[in-house]
Amino acid sequence: MTATPGSTQFSSSVPTTASLTPLLRAAWQDRADLSLEDFHDAQIRWAIESGLGPLLRRSTAADPAARRSPLWALVEGADLTARVNAEEQLSALAEIIVACEGRTPTLTLLKGMSICTQHYPEPHLRPMRDIDILVDPSAVPIVEALLRQLGYYEPATYPPEWLAVSHHNAPLFHPGKAIWVEVHRALFSADSEVSSDRLFNPGSLRTELSSSECQGRPVNRLSDELQFVYIATHWALKFQRVGGMIAMLDLIYLLRNASALRWERIFDWLNGSVAAAYVYLLISYLDRHKLVDIEPGVLRGLFTRQRSFGRTNLAILHALLDHYVIDGREFGWLVNARNVDRVWRSLLLSGPPSRNILLALWNLLPYRSTLMGSLFPSAVVKARLRQTGHPDGL
Repeated sequence: MTATPGSTQFSSSVPTTASLTPLLRAAWQDRADLSLEDFHDAQIRWAIESGLGPLLRRSTAADPAARRSPLWALVEGADLTARVNAEEQLSALAEIIVACEGRTPTLTLLKGMSICTQHYPEPHLRPMRDIDILVDPSAVPIVEALLRQLGYYEPATYPPEWLAVSHHNAPLFHPGKAIWVEVHRALFSADSEVSSDRLFNPGSLRTELSSSECQGRPVNRLSDELQFVYIATHWALKFQRVGGMIAMLDLIYLLRNASALRWERIFDWLNGSVAAAYVYLLISYLDRHKLVDIEPGVLRGLFTRQRSFGRTNLAILHALLDHYVIDGREFGWLVNARNVDRVWRSLLLSGPPSRNILLALWNLLPYRSTLMGSLFPSAVVKARLRQTGHPDGL
Protein backbone atom coordinates (compact mmCIF):
# COMPACT_ATOMS: atom_id res chain seq x y z
CA MET A 1 0.00 0.00 0.00
CA THR A 2 1.35 3.41 -0.90
CA ALA A 3 1.26 6.28 1.54
CA THR A 4 -0.65 9.40 0.69
CA PRO A 5 1.81 12.20 -0.06
CA GLY A 6 2.34 14.30 3.02
CA SER A 7 0.41 11.88 5.23
CA THR A 8 2.06 10.00 8.07
CA GLN A 9 -1.05 8.75 9.87
CA PHE A 10 -1.00 5.08 10.79
CA SER A 11 -3.30 2.50 12.29
CA SER A 12 -4.01 2.54 16.01
CA SER A 13 -1.52 -0.31 16.50
CA VAL A 14 1.31 2.21 16.12
CA PRO A 15 1.69 4.59 19.10
CA THR A 16 0.99 8.21 18.24
CA THR A 17 2.62 9.66 21.37
CA ALA A 18 6.08 8.71 22.56
CA SER A 19 7.38 9.48 26.04
CA LEU A 20 9.80 12.36 25.41
CA THR A 21 7.92 14.06 22.59
CA PRO A 22 6.47 16.65 25.02
CA LEU A 23 10.03 17.65 25.87
CA LEU A 24 10.98 18.07 22.20
CA ARG A 25 7.74 19.96 21.61
CA ALA A 26 8.69 22.32 24.44
CA ALA A 27 11.82 23.24 22.45
CA TRP A 28 9.69 24.14 19.43
CA GLN A 29 7.34 26.22 21.62
CA ASP A 30 10.17 27.63 23.78
CA ARG A 31 8.34 26.61 26.93
CA ALA A 32 9.77 26.68 30.44
CA ASP A 33 6.59 25.63 32.26
CA LEU A 34 6.62 21.85 31.88
CA SER A 35 6.06 19.91 35.09
CA LEU A 36 8.89 17.55 35.95
CA GLU A 37 6.47 15.20 37.70
CA ASP A 38 4.81 14.55 34.33
CA PHE A 39 7.91 12.53 33.45
CA HIS A 40 8.56 9.16 35.04
CA ASP A 41 11.95 8.50 36.64
CA ALA A 42 12.96 6.27 33.72
CA GLN A 43 12.05 9.01 31.25
CA ILE A 44 14.11 11.58 33.14
CA ARG A 45 17.09 9.25 33.22
CA TRP A 46 16.68 8.49 29.50
CA ALA A 47 16.51 12.21 28.66
CA ILE A 48 19.78 12.75 30.51
CA GLU A 49 21.47 9.72 28.92
CA SER A 50 20.33 10.88 25.47
CA GLY A 51 21.81 14.35 25.90
CA LEU A 52 18.57 16.20 26.63
CA GLY A 53 19.22 16.87 30.31
CA PRO A 54 19.90 20.59 29.71
CA LEU A 55 16.70 20.89 27.66
CA LEU A 56 14.76 19.22 30.49
CA ARG A 57 16.25 21.72 32.95
CA ARG A 58 15.33 24.65 30.71
CA SER A 59 11.82 23.35 29.98
CA THR A 60 10.97 22.86 33.67
CA ALA A 61 12.61 26.06 34.96
CA ALA A 62 9.24 27.56 35.96
CA ASP A 63 8.10 24.45 37.83
CA PRO A 64 8.45 25.19 41.58
CA ALA A 65 8.00 21.53 42.47
CA ALA A 66 10.84 20.36 40.22
CA ARG A 67 13.49 21.05 42.83
CA ARG A 68 11.81 18.68 45.25
CA SER A 69 12.20 15.76 42.85
CA PRO A 70 14.71 13.08 43.94
CA LEU A 71 16.17 13.30 40.42
CA TRP A 72 16.54 17.09 40.34
CA ALA A 73 20.23 16.82 41.27
CA LEU A 74 20.79 14.66 38.17
CA VAL A 75 19.00 17.21 35.98
CA GLU A 76 20.95 20.11 37.46
CA GLY A 77 24.19 18.15 37.18
CA ALA A 78 23.57 17.37 33.52
CA ASP A 79 22.89 21.04 32.82
CA LEU A 80 25.97 22.25 34.69
CA THR A 81 28.21 19.67 33.02
CA ALA A 82 26.90 20.65 29.59
CA ARG A 83 27.55 24.33 30.32
CA VAL A 84 31.15 23.66 31.33
CA ASN A 85 31.78 21.38 28.34
CA ALA A 86 30.28 23.85 25.87
CA GLU A 87 32.34 26.70 27.30
CA GLU A 88 35.55 24.66 27.07
CA GLN A 89 34.81 23.50 23.52
CA LEU A 90 33.93 26.99 22.31
CA SER A 91 37.10 28.33 23.93
CA ALA A 92 39.15 25.63 22.17
CA LEU A 93 37.41 26.45 18.88
CA ALA A 94 38.24 30.15 19.25
CA GLU A 95 41.90 29.23 19.81
CA ILE A 96 41.88 27.10 16.64
CA ILE A 97 40.24 29.84 14.57
CA VAL A 98 42.83 32.39 15.74
CA ALA A 99 45.69 29.98 14.98
CA CYS A 100 44.42 29.46 11.42
CA GLU A 101 43.63 33.11 10.61
CA GLY A 102 45.80 34.34 7.76
CA ARG A 103 47.36 30.91 7.31
CA THR A 104 44.46 28.94 5.83
CA PRO A 105 41.18 29.67 4.08
CA THR A 106 38.35 30.50 6.48
CA LEU A 107 37.30 27.44 8.46
CA THR A 108 33.79 26.05 7.98
CA LEU A 109 32.00 24.91 11.12
CA LEU A 110 30.00 21.68 11.00
CA LYS A 111 27.42 19.86 13.10
CA GLY A 112 26.98 20.86 16.74
CA MET A 113 29.77 23.39 16.78
CA SER A 114 28.01 25.32 14.03
CA ILE A 115 24.37 25.05 15.00
CA CYS A 116 24.78 25.50 18.77
CA THR A 117 25.76 29.17 18.42
CA GLN A 118 23.61 29.83 15.36
CA HIS A 119 20.13 28.48 16.10
CA TYR A 120 20.07 27.15 19.66
CA PRO A 121 18.92 29.60 22.36
CA GLU A 122 21.88 28.49 24.50
CA PRO A 123 24.94 26.64 23.15
CA HIS A 124 25.06 24.09 25.96
CA LEU A 125 21.63 22.71 24.97
CA ARG A 126 23.38 20.97 22.07
CA PRO A 127 25.56 18.02 23.20
CA MET A 128 28.89 17.86 21.36
CA ARG A 129 31.44 15.07 21.44
CA ASP A 130 34.06 16.89 19.36
CA ILE A 131 34.85 19.91 17.21
CA ASP A 132 34.11 19.34 13.53
CA ILE A 133 35.61 21.72 10.98
CA LEU A 134 35.58 21.54 7.18
CA VAL A 135 38.74 22.57 5.37
CA ASP A 136 39.75 22.76 1.73
CA PRO A 137 41.67 19.52 1.04
CA SER A 138 44.80 21.47 0.11
CA ALA A 139 44.81 23.15 3.53
CA VAL A 140 44.29 20.03 5.65
CA PRO A 141 48.06 19.46 6.29
CA ILE A 142 48.46 23.08 7.36
CA VAL A 143 45.49 22.96 9.75
CA GLU A 144 46.67 19.69 11.28
CA ALA A 145 50.19 21.10 11.74
CA LEU A 146 48.73 24.12 13.53
CA LEU A 147 46.62 21.85 15.74
CA ARG A 148 49.72 19.90 16.71
CA GLN A 149 51.40 23.17 17.68
CA LEU A 150 48.41 23.81 19.97
CA GLY A 151 48.95 20.47 21.71
CA TYR A 152 46.69 18.11 19.77
CA TYR A 153 47.98 14.71 18.72
CA GLU A 154 46.77 11.54 17.00
CA PRO A 155 46.22 8.93 19.75
CA ALA A 156 45.37 6.09 17.37
CA THR A 157 46.72 4.99 14.02
CA TYR A 158 44.12 4.30 11.36
CA PRO A 159 44.71 1.88 8.46
CA PRO A 160 45.50 3.45 5.07
CA GLU A 161 42.45 1.83 3.46
CA TRP A 162 40.20 3.65 5.96
CA LEU A 163 41.91 6.98 5.41
CA ALA A 164 41.64 6.54 1.63
CA VAL A 165 37.83 6.66 1.69
CA SER A 166 37.17 8.67 4.85
CA HIS A 167 35.91 12.25 4.66
CA HIS A 168 38.19 13.28 7.53
CA ASN A 169 41.65 12.38 8.75
CA ALA A 170 42.31 10.58 12.01
CA PRO A 171 40.76 12.51 14.94
CA LEU A 172 43.15 14.63 16.99
CA PHE A 173 43.00 14.86 20.77
CA HIS A 174 44.19 17.43 23.31
CA PRO A 175 45.12 15.59 26.54
CA GLY A 176 45.01 18.68 28.75
CA LYS A 177 41.63 19.86 27.52
CA ALA A 178 40.16 16.40 26.78
CA ILE A 179 38.85 17.73 23.46
CA TRP A 180 38.68 15.93 20.13
CA VAL A 181 38.93 17.65 16.74
CA GLU A 182 38.00 16.18 13.37
CA VAL A 183 39.34 17.97 10.30
CA HIS A 184 36.95 17.22 7.43
CA ARG A 185 37.76 17.53 3.75
CA ALA A 186 34.24 16.50 2.63
CA LEU A 187 30.82 16.03 4.18
CA PHE A 188 30.63 12.26 3.64
CA SER A 189 33.08 9.44 3.06
CA ALA A 190 33.70 8.11 -0.45
CA ASP A 191 31.98 4.81 0.33
CA SER A 192 28.86 6.44 1.78
CA GLU A 193 25.44 5.88 0.19
CA VAL A 194 25.26 9.61 -0.60
CA SER A 195 28.84 10.20 -1.77
CA SER A 196 27.76 10.51 -5.40
CA ASP A 197 24.85 12.89 -4.72
CA ARG A 198 25.43 16.15 -6.55
CA LEU A 199 24.27 18.29 -3.62
CA PHE A 200 27.26 17.10 -1.56
CA ASN A 201 29.92 17.46 -4.25
CA PRO A 202 32.60 20.16 -3.81
CA GLY A 203 31.08 22.50 -6.40
CA SER A 204 27.64 22.51 -4.81
CA LEU A 205 29.17 22.80 -1.38
CA ARG A 206 31.13 25.92 -2.25
CA THR A 207 28.00 27.72 -3.44
CA GLU A 208 26.24 26.93 -0.15
CA LEU A 209 28.86 28.31 2.23
CA SER A 210 27.90 31.53 3.96
CA SER A 211 30.18 33.97 5.74
CA SER A 212 29.48 34.20 9.44
CA GLU A 213 31.22 34.68 12.75
CA CYS A 214 31.71 32.70 15.91
CA GLN A 215 32.63 34.53 19.10
CA GLY A 216 33.55 37.54 17.01
CA ARG A 217 35.83 35.59 14.68
CA PRO A 218 35.15 35.02 10.95
CA VAL A 219 34.00 31.52 9.98
CA ASN A 220 31.91 29.88 7.29
CA ARG A 221 28.75 27.87 7.84
CA LEU A 222 26.59 25.75 5.60
CA SER A 223 23.50 27.53 4.32
CA ASP A 224 20.39 26.71 6.34
CA GLU A 225 19.07 24.66 3.43
CA LEU A 226 22.19 22.52 3.10
CA GLN A 227 22.49 22.20 6.86
CA PHE A 228 18.87 20.96 6.97
CA VAL A 229 19.61 18.20 4.43
CA TYR A 230 23.04 17.41 5.91
CA ILE A 231 21.68 16.93 9.44
CA ALA A 232 18.91 14.60 8.30
CA THR A 233 21.21 12.62 6.02
CA HIS A 234 23.97 12.16 8.58
CA TRP A 235 21.35 11.07 11.15
CA ALA A 236 19.69 8.50 8.89
CA LEU A 237 22.81 6.69 7.69
CA LYS A 238 22.88 4.61 10.87
CA PHE A 239 20.28 3.84 13.51
CA GLN A 240 21.32 5.37 16.83
CA ARG A 241 19.37 4.57 19.97
CA VAL A 242 21.41 6.86 22.25
CA GLY A 243 21.76 10.29 20.70
CA GLY A 244 19.12 9.76 18.04
CA MET A 245 17.08 12.70 19.34
CA ILE A 246 19.87 15.23 18.84
CA ALA A 247 19.26 15.60 15.09
CA MET A 248 15.55 16.01 15.84
CA LEU A 249 16.40 18.85 18.21
CA ASP A 250 18.77 20.35 15.61
CA LEU A 251 15.99 20.54 13.03
CA ILE A 252 13.47 21.82 15.57
CA TYR A 253 15.69 24.78 16.42
CA LEU A 254 16.81 25.30 12.81
CA LEU A 255 13.21 25.44 11.55
CA ARG A 256 12.17 27.60 14.48
CA ASN A 257 14.92 30.20 14.24
CA ALA A 258 16.17 30.23 10.64
CA SER A 259 14.86 32.60 8.03
CA ALA A 260 12.36 31.10 5.57
CA LEU A 261 14.02 28.12 3.91
CA ARG A 262 14.27 28.00 0.13
CA TRP A 263 12.22 24.82 -0.23
CA GLU A 264 12.37 24.85 -4.02
CA ARG A 265 16.13 24.68 -3.79
CA ILE A 266 15.91 21.71 -1.44
CA PHE A 267 13.40 20.03 -3.79
CA ASP A 268 15.81 20.50 -6.69
CA TRP A 269 18.69 18.94 -4.74
CA LEU A 270 16.60 15.94 -3.72
CA ASN A 271 15.41 15.04 -7.21
CA GLY A 272 16.95 11.63 -7.82
CA SER A 273 18.88 11.81 -4.55
CA VAL A 274 19.29 9.00 -2.05
CA ALA A 275 19.06 11.66 0.65
CA ALA A 276 15.41 12.36 -0.24
CA ALA A 277 14.26 9.37 1.83
CA TYR A 278 16.43 10.39 4.77
CA VAL A 279 15.04 13.92 4.81
CA TYR A 280 11.44 12.75 4.47
CA LEU A 281 11.83 10.18 7.24
CA LEU A 282 13.03 12.70 9.80
CA ILE A 283 10.72 15.56 8.87
CA SER A 284 7.66 13.28 8.62
CA TYR A 285 8.44 11.95 12.10
CA LEU A 286 8.67 15.46 13.53
CA ASP A 287 5.45 16.39 11.75
CA ARG A 288 3.63 13.26 12.97
CA HIS A 289 4.30 14.20 16.59
CA LYS A 290 3.62 17.90 15.94
CA LEU A 291 7.15 18.87 16.91
CA VAL A 292 7.44 21.38 14.04
CA ASP A 293 5.03 23.26 11.78
CA ILE A 294 5.51 22.17 8.18
CA GLU A 295 3.26 23.21 5.32
CA PRO A 296 1.45 20.25 3.72
CA GLY A 297 2.84 21.29 0.34
CA VAL A 298 6.38 20.93 1.66
CA LEU A 299 5.67 17.43 2.96
CA ARG A 300 4.15 16.47 -0.38
CA GLY A 301 7.15 17.87 -2.21
CA LEU A 302 9.54 15.87 -0.05
CA PHE A 303 7.45 12.70 -0.29
CA THR A 304 7.28 12.70 -4.08
CA ARG A 305 11.07 12.88 -4.34
CA GLN A 306 11.85 9.81 -2.27
CA ARG A 307 11.74 6.27 -3.66
CA SER A 308 11.81 4.16 -0.50
CA PHE A 309 8.55 4.43 1.40
CA GLY A 310 5.10 2.98 1.30
CA ARG A 311 2.78 3.24 4.27
CA THR A 312 4.12 0.10 5.95
CA ASN A 313 7.81 0.97 5.56
CA LEU A 314 7.34 4.38 7.08
CA ALA A 315 5.22 3.03 9.92
CA ILE A 316 7.94 0.51 10.84
CA LEU A 317 10.67 3.14 10.85
CA HIS A 318 8.55 5.54 12.91
CA ALA A 319 7.81 2.72 15.36
CA LEU A 320 11.52 1.99 15.74
CA LEU A 321 12.09 5.65 16.57
CA ASP A 322 9.18 5.67 19.03
CA HIS A 323 10.28 2.54 20.86
CA TYR A 324 14.06 2.82 21.00
CA VAL A 325 15.03 6.46 20.45
CA ILE A 326 12.19 8.37 22.12
CA ASP A 327 11.03 5.81 24.70
CA GLY A 328 14.52 4.43 25.30
CA ARG A 329 13.49 0.78 25.36
CA GLU A 330 16.33 -1.69 25.62
CA PHE A 331 17.16 -3.98 22.71
CA GLY A 332 16.40 -7.67 23.11
CA TRP A 333 17.84 -10.96 21.90
CA LEU A 334 16.22 -10.92 18.46
CA VAL A 335 15.52 -7.21 18.21
CA ASN A 336 19.11 -6.29 18.96
CA ALA A 337 21.14 -3.30 17.80
CA ARG A 338 22.56 -5.15 14.81
CA ASN A 339 19.19 -6.38 13.56
CA VAL A 340 17.47 -3.03 14.06
CA ASP A 341 20.21 -1.35 12.03
CA ARG A 342 19.77 -3.97 9.29
CA VAL A 343 16.02 -3.32 9.15
CA TRP A 344 16.64 0.43 9.20
CA ARG A 345 19.08 0.32 6.29
CA SER A 346 16.93 -2.09 4.27
CA LEU A 347 13.79 0.02 4.55
CA LEU A 348 15.69 3.15 3.51
CA LEU A 349 17.02 1.69 0.26
CA SER A 350 15.84 3.29 -2.96
CA GLY A 351 13.46 0.94 -4.73
CA PRO A 352 10.01 -0.61 -4.48
CA PRO A 353 8.75 -0.45 -0.87
CA SER A 354 7.51 -4.05 -0.97
CA ARG A 355 10.98 -5.25 -1.98
CA ASN A 356 12.54 -3.32 0.89
CA ILE A 357 10.22 -4.97 3.39
CA LEU A 358 11.10 -8.42 2.07
CA LEU A 359 14.79 -7.52 2.15
CA ALA A 360 14.46 -6.36 5.76
CA LEU A 361 12.86 -9.68 6.73
CA TRP A 362 15.51 -11.59 4.80
CA ASN A 363 18.30 -9.75 6.59
CA LEU A 364 16.85 -10.83 9.93
CA LEU A 365 17.29 -14.52 9.10
CA PRO A 366 20.16 -15.80 11.27
CA TYR A 367 21.35 -18.53 8.90
CA ARG A 368 20.81 -17.18 5.41
CA SER A 369 23.61 -19.16 3.77
CA THR A 370 22.41 -22.42 5.35
CA LEU A 371 18.86 -21.71 4.24
CA MET A 372 20.01 -20.95 0.70
CA GLY A 373 21.99 -24.18 0.65
CA SER A 374 18.97 -26.25 1.64
CA LEU A 375 16.62 -24.51 -0.78
CA PHE A 376 18.94 -24.17 -3.76
CA PRO A 377 21.85 -26.59 -3.28
CA SER A 378 22.95 -26.60 -6.91
CA ALA A 379 23.02 -22.82 -7.03
CA VAL A 380 25.18 -22.66 -3.90
CA VAL A 381 27.59 -25.27 -5.28
CA LYS A 382 27.91 -23.38 -8.56
CA ALA A 383 28.50 -20.12 -6.73
CA ARG A 384 31.34 -21.67 -4.73
CA LEU A 385 32.85 -23.20 -7.83
CA ARG A 386 32.62 -19.86 -9.60
CA GLN A 387 34.60 -18.25 -6.78
CA THR A 388 37.41 -20.75 -7.33
CA GLY A 389 37.35 -20.33 -11.11
CA HIS A 390 36.19 -23.92 -11.71
CA PRO A 391 34.65 -24.29 -15.21
CA ASP A 392 31.56 -25.98 -13.78
CA GLY A 393 30.73 -22.76 -12.01
CA LEU A 394 30.59 -20.76 -15.24
